[in-house]
Amino acid sequence: MTLQTTVAREASVSGIGLHTGARSSITFKPAPAGTGIVFIRTDLPGQPHVPALVQNVVDVVRGTTLGWADVRIFTVEHMLTALYGLGVDNVFVALNNIEPPVGDGSAKIFTEALLQAGLRTLDAPRHVFTLTEPLEYTDQKTVIRAEPCEELSLECSVFYDHPLIKHQNFKTTVTPETFMRDISPARTFCFDFEVETLKRSGLAKGGSLENAVVIGMDKFYSKEKNLRFPEEFARHKMLDLLGDLFLLGGRLKARITADRCGHGHNIKFVKQLAGAWAAQASHT
Repeated sequence: MTLQTTVAREASVSGIGLHTGARSSITFKPAPAGTGIVFIRTDLPGQPHVPALVQNVVDVVRGTTLGWADVRIFTVEHMLTALYGLGVDNVFVALNNIEPPVGDGSAKIFTEALLQAGLRTLDAPRHVFTLTEPLEYTDQKTVIRAEPCEELSLECSVFYDHPLIKHQNFKTTVTPETFMRDISPARTFCFDFEVETLKRSGLAKGGSLENAVVIGMDKFYSKEKNLRFPEEFARHKMLDLLGDLFLLGGRLKARITADRCGHGHNIKFVKQLAGAWAAQASHT
C-alpha cells in the first residue's frame, strides 16, 4: 500500500501568467490526507476554494481552466503536472490572481518550488485508479488509448505539416526521476502565424521568447536559441496530458498512448476514464 503525501513546508513562486499577462504569486501549503489539490483565490472575497477535479473544468482553449460560478483559475496544467510528477497528493495552492506564473513555459518553476518544499508522508492510502480493460477515445485524427498496466506509462506523438517538425514521439514511464529529467523542462510552443491571432483573441498576453518556443518556417525562436530536446514538442504535449490526468482526483496506473492530443481531447478522455472507473467500482 502506497501512502498519500503533502508538502513538508510552504514554498512560493511569482511571475506573470501566460495568457492573461497578470502578475501573480502562488504558495504551496501542506494539506491533510483526502484534501487533494485545492486552489484558493486569496484575492477574492471569501477566498473561494476550487478543487482540481475534472468536473470543475470550465474552459480548454489553449490551456485548462478551472472554476465555479464566476471564479476562474487559468492554465493550471503545468502546476498540476509538477504535483503529479513529484508525487504530491494533497496541497492547498494559494493564488493571488487569476492565473499562475508561466515561468519559462515548462513545469520547472513549480518543480523547483516543490523540491524546495519537500514531501511529508501521511497516514492514509493513496487514491489509485486502475483499469480492467482497454479504453479508447477518438475524435477525427486524435486517438488516446489506455490499457491496464502496473505503472503509469505515457507515449505521445505529434504530427504537423511543417518542415521542422513533421512527426515527434516520446515515451516514458512516469516516476519522479523521469519526470524531472524528461518531462518537466519541456516548454510550451506555438507557430509564428498563430501569435497575432492569439493576441487578438485575448490570449498569450504574457507570452514571449522567455516562456515559449515560437516555430518559424525555417528556425525555432526562443531565448535559448535551441530546443532542449529533439522531441521537445511531443514532451510538452505529454507534460500537458499528465497535468490534465491529475484531474481524475488520484493517480492512474495505465499504459496511455496519445496521438495528436490537446487540452480539449485530454479532458474528454479524463471524463471517459472517470466514467469507466465509476462503473468499475460499482461492480466491485
